Amino acid sequence: MAEDIVTSIASLIQEGLLKPFFRQLRFLVHFNKNVQDLREQVDKLESVKYKVQLSIDTAQRKGEHIKLEAEKWLTDAEIVTEDARKLEDDVQKRCFNGWCPDWSSRFWLSKEVSRKSIIISELHEDRNFEEVSYPVPSPRMESLPSRDFQTFESTRSAMNQIIELLKSDDTHTVCVYGMGGIGKTTLVKEVGKKAKEEKLFDEVVTAVVSQAADLIKIQGELADALGLEFKRKTVTGRASQLCEILKMEKRILIILDDVWKILDLAAIGIPLGIDHRGCKILLTTRLEHVCNVMGGQATKLRLNILDEQESWVLFRSKAGSIIDSPAVNPVAREVAKKCGGLPLTLVTVGKALIDKDLDGWQEAAKQLQEYKPTNIQDMDASIFACLKLSFDYLQGEEIAFIFLLCCLFPEDCDIELEYLARLGMGQGCFKDVTTVDEARRRVRTLINCLKSSSLLMESDKCQGCVKIHDLCRAFAISITCTDQYQFMVKSGAGLRNWPKKDTFERYAVLSLMANYISDLPVGLECPRLHTLLLGSNHGLKVFPDSFFEGMKALRVLDVGGVSKIFYNHTLHVTPLPASIQLLADLRMLHLHHRKLGDISILGKLKRLEILSLFASYIKELPREIGELKSLRLLDLTYCRSLKKIPPNLISGLSGLEELYMRGSFQQWEVCGTTKERSSASLTEFKSLPCLAILHIEIVNSQCLPKDFLLPTLLRFQIYIGTRLSFTVFTKKLKFDYPTSKKLELKGIDSPIPVGIKELLERTEDLSLICLEEGSCNILPHLGSGGFNALVSLSVRNCFEFECITNTIQRVQVVAFPNLETLHLSQLSCLRLLCIGTLPRGSFRKLKALTVEYCGRLSTLFPVNMLQMLQNLERVRISWCWEMQEVFQLGGILMGEECDMLLSTLRVLQLNALPQLGYVWKGLNPHLSLHNLEVFEIESCNRLRSLFQPSMAQSLSKLEYFKILDCAELEHIVAEEDEENQEMSINQADKPCLSLPELKVLEVKGCEKLRTLFSVRTAQSLLQLKQVKISGSKGLKEIISCKEGELSTVDKIVLPQLSCLKLKSLPVFESFCKGNIPFEWPSLEKVVLRKCPKMTSFAVAASDVVNHTPKLKKIRVDGKIIDYRTDLNTAINHLFKGKETEFDMKATSSEIVVDS
Repeated sequence: MAEDIVTSIASLIQEGLLKPFFRQLRFLVHFNKNVQDLREQVDKLESVKYKVQLSIDTAQRKGEHIKLEAEKWLTDAEIVTEDARKLEDDVQKRCFNGWCPDWSSRFWLSKEVSRKSIIISELHEDRNFEEVSYPVPSPRMESLPSRDFQTFESTRSAMNQIIELLKSDDTHTVCVYGMGGIGKTTLVKEVGKKAKEEKLFDEVVTAVVSQAADLIKIQGELADALGLEFKRKTVTGRASQLCEILKMEKRILIILDDVWKILDLAAIGIPLGIDHRGCKILLTTRLEHVCNVMGGQATKLRLNILDEQESWVLFRSKAGSIIDSPAVNPVAREVAKKCGGLPLTLVTVGKALIDKDLDGWQEAAKQLQEYKPTNIQDMDASIFACLKLSFDYLQGEEIAFIFLLCCLFPEDCDIELEYLARLGMGQGCFKDVTTVDEARRRVRTLINCLKSSSLLMESDKCQGCVKIHDLCRAFAISITCTDQYQFMVKSGAGLRNWPKKDTFERYAVLSLMANYISDLPVGLECPRLHTLLLGSNHGLKVFPDSFFEGMKALRVLDVGGVSKIFYNHTLHVTPLPASIQLLADLRMLHLHHRKLGDISILGKLKRLEILSLFASYIKELPREIGELKSLRLLDLTYCRSLKKIPPNLISGLSGLEELYMRGSFQQWEVCGTTKERSSASLTEFKSLPCLAILHIEIVNSQCLPKDFLLPTLLRFQIYIGTRLSFTVFTKKLKFDYPTSKKLELKGIDSPIPVGIKELLERTEDLSLICLEEGSCNILPHLGSGGFNALVSLSVRNCFEFECITNTIQRVQVVAFPNLETLHLSQLSCLRLLCIGTLPRGSFRKLKALTVEYCGRLSTLFPVNMLQMLQNLERVRISWCWEMQEVFQLGGILMGEECDMLLSTLRVLQLNALPQLGYVWKGLNPHLSLHNLEVFEIESCNRLRSLFQPSMAQSLSKLEYFKILDCAELEHIVAEEDEENQEMSINQADKPCLSLPELKVLEVKGCEKLRTLFSVRTAQSLLQLKQVKISGSKGLKEIISCKEGELSTVDKIVLPQLSCLKLKSLPVFESFCKGNIPFEWPSLEKVVLRKCPKMTSFAVAASDVVNHTPKLKKIRVDGKIIDYRTDLNTAINHLFKGKETEFDMKATSSEIVVDS
């Protein structure tokens, strides 16, 4: 009996009938493994998602156009990640340590986990975009890559040498060395740009090393560039994680700038050599010795000073035309020679003398000749003299002092302008400045002057920051050491102990920030000290009680913690020393990133004007803080543990000008209650007559008073109903102080409080999210004044919104006259942007419109609205299921003074519009698309054509053209104009599509397209660089040759085409079937895959070898064919006799032709 059962089971297994059973059984058996796989997949997706988001943020800051597939992928990733996390939580709730209470739960969860893992895996495969954006189209005239970078023969030669070395398989490390100020950093930045543009590397990342090399800082800069968030805290753990990420990049260039000693690359986490042959290092240093000790595979390259002629050209470009006058010219040439061929000194001195007369030039020459600096180290005397000249020519004490303040920060530090303003305000260095905001404006003005003089430079990483060249910093430090200033600057010097000095009595400023000092001395006598900067000292936890006793003249004190670990609230509590109350003249106090106990002692600092507890752990704001009547600025940003503020404390700060509370206190007293108040109330803000800047979030909208009127506010960021997440804070908030009037409302009940409506009319940046029942529009529901101040508007998840404006049965006002950006998302009831007639001037400044997930919207721009949009530049529409037409053109009556319709449109992106029948509905002779640069359309399956013939000649600036998955598309340009179908147009007279600036063309999944361009269009493709066509089952050729065209064309030259990819084209026969010669002088790579009917590359291209001079090899199915063989021969050899029916599953034949 048992044998029969076994035999039966074996028979079933052999017949495969039990396979479905075993497939289901594995869900039970592999439960824990499936759960672990999902966690790993989610973690990996989070890392990639963060990297994509970082790339998008970076591209948006540069003003680049984001690709639709990148945004769609990111949206899908967000949804999938959230679902997976919920599933993980479900597993945790239902199962304990992998054990579920019943087999049914175990089976269902395991199956769902496995399915989710497959979805995430597919999402990884679907990330088929190499770049997230299109670069900003280049200007028509050639421009320099950097403001002060000019290519001379010496720099061009050095750049070319570096590029060639990076191309070589034998070179892993290139060391560029030369004296300070010679332009090493600028050069390698340009090399990095060029290497990325030429696609030598998939990624180019940079880290600044500096004299006190900090491995954690270097790792952090590389991680930020790669979009990596470290989960490990130790240097070794971070190195391992960084190494793993770097190995995922096939080709990566790592630029290490300003190296002073040998670096242990492995300790940083940089793989090299056999560990990762695609990883290459480009470093800069002043010391040839560093190049020598970097290993045998390092190639060193010396960067020399500019020769006399190159120096003069650069100097003349900065000093202006006056140096060409006969009187000034010989003096100017003498001054230029004194600059020693260094770009830094040539630029700074040239700019300093740009408006000087002959006397000024002669005085400068004399100063450079006679100045003999003393006590300078690591700097040539002539360089010092040149920088001293530039410094002396600064106009006024304030600008000179602000420049000197910049040397207080660590080398290569991003210097925050906000911090400089507070520093200057605390020191009292500004004349005729009465508010903190005036000080901030003064600093911005002075910084712009310093950047113009090239003594400072814009930060390339942080908005609102500047940097100072290390030579300029060294010069500034040498100036501040004199008796006039008496600074001691040891910031970022790697100190582990307090500096050893016999006395500190002479010092006015001590900057010891960003070191490793853990113990502070006692008994210091610093009677002149007015500024003490101890922020970001690793290990500094305790201040001796008597520490400040000898510093009674202090005006500025920064004892902030280390920002990288501020959120670890298990840190040691930092009690404030008793001697801090002796600082009677203290004006600025920074206590950032500290775990603080009782801070009531700060109430003794009666002259304190700026108090910042940014991101510190504090439970209560004591009542004594309310006694600080001189306080102008209070920063409580992200004090997320702050739970108690006594009533009337805030209203007692009568001199308060600025209050920052984002991500902080939320226990506001609910308005309308009759009980005695136990907590601070928002009504207290009305008692602050000087309040000009407010940054706050109010999670509970019931705390809002009905008369929340704050007429004194000049700028604000107010978030109502929303809470700042930790992730957003750590990524974006550091420099996110209000620069405009921003208001965000989320989940607010109707009716909106009167005070909020008053704020709405003054708001410049408005976000509306999930407004509750009764909110059907903005105008007139949220206000009737036209919202004249509004510049940016975002409306999301407001499910009862029917329109933005409704003028029916209402007094008509000009609506949104200054609005520039409009974003509408997930408005399921939105039918029209505007109901009724809008007065002239409405939406007149609108530049960018994004609409997504608005399921009932059928027409985006009706006739009556389109005429008003004379400044529209960008339109993006996605996932609007009922959208039938974008632009209504018919019936527009144009006045003589009106501009051409859509003449400013630069970017048009359409995605997932299944009912879209027309992009342009109707005809209008005044339509012009001559500024359109990007046209991207995807998944619009009803479209049969993209342009009408009358538009064909106006696309003169189109650079990026992408058509994806438009299944019904038959023509790029319609055969005849809509509404003029009865008119017979002679083929020769028919307007021809002209694309003289087109650079990138991509077509995918357009099954009914037979051809793309005519011969006449092909002749205009002089800038075309990349063509990628795939998955178009009906495409037979790219260029079609119609009757009568052959006689007018001798040949077609595509001078810039470098890359051509043709994939999955089952009936594709040839690039062009007409007997027209083609030339491809720049063609470097051709990929042909799954094109079974392609028997020739081009019918008349028999001499392709001579017409493709950059092709070096032809690889057919892994075999190298003689380079003298042309493409036609190679394709004929591969495909001859293979005209079988196309099968997507068949093994593809492939030709790859590359350099």
